[in-house]
Amino acid sequence: MRRLAILATAAALFTTPAHAQTAPGLDDPEANVVEALVVAAKLPGPAWWKISDGDTTIYMLGVLQALPQGQAWDTSVLDHRLDGAFAVILPPEGRAGIGDLPAALALRGKLKADAPLDASVGDLGPKLARARATLGKKPDAYNGWNPLGAGIMMAGDYRKSVRLEPAEPERAIGRLARKHGLKPKPAATYKVMPLVKTAVREHSREAGLICLEGVLDEINAGPEAARAAARAWTRGDVRGAIAGPRNFQRCLLALPGMADLERRGTQDEVEALAAAMKTPGHAVAVYGIRSLVARGGVLDLMRARGFVVSTPE
Repeated sequence: MRRLAILATAAALFTTPAHAQTAPGLDDPEANVVEALVVAAKLPGPAWWKISDGDTTIYMLGVLQALPQGQAWDTSVLDHRLDGAFAVILPPEGRAGIGDLPAALALRGKLKADAPLDASVGDLGPKLARARATLGKKPDAYNGWNPLGAGIMMAGDYRKSVRLEPAEPERAIGRLARKHGLKPKPAATYKVMPLVKTAVREHSREAGLICLEGVLDEINAGPEAARAAARAWTRGDVRGAIAGPRNFQRCLLALPGMADLERRGTQDEVEALAAAMKTPGHAVAVYGIRSLVARGGVLDLMRARGFVVSTPE
């Protein structure tokens, strides 16, 4: 799923990240993939899967959480499959309203700290210094934040510096769908502030450090791995696409409730797809590519329900 509610909305509230390599021991719903689903596409552009029964077919497009700004991709197959589709199903999304702004601002106080950041990060000091230098920041740039707050701020700065666009490719998909007279709808919507409050207020010091380390590792590794995954995605190379960095996942999965939220999103996507299978014809659906091919992921669960799942080959 799009790095759904918590950090996707925190991006609007605090400025945050979108991608993520998990730390050992964390509860990671996407840790293992179904190898039979990880194949290379034959058609132009990104990989598609098909979910079908007797009279309905859903064309399933796996997407990345963000693309490098200006990354082109072949939309010809998408354009063809949108023609005559009865629906376009997007991943579940988190929503926050203008009324949530005071609560968001209040939560910033929970991310603050009196001690200098370097004094509270222990062995992460060298990684922190290197990451600050990479971002062109002064040694005291993130003082005043606790490890989680610093991780959020640094992730936002990094995303801007490498020009990652978290609205893509879904924005392009939505634009093309509307040209076909279709209104894309998310599989589910969640109120985000309760999730954000729990994650920020109840996270442990260890979770904050795990979060910060994931962000630091992503920054220090540089942008090429993410760019390579994006290039692989554009040519339908599923294995290359899912091999991209997942360091920010450490942050997400260390926070209270996030692993459960990932599973909830997958289940809600499955329910939306199963409901669509009751309508004859064809539809288009979009979901995070790793979540699609994960063991216990969307395609695995749809197959378990008796639907036929065809791979991109």
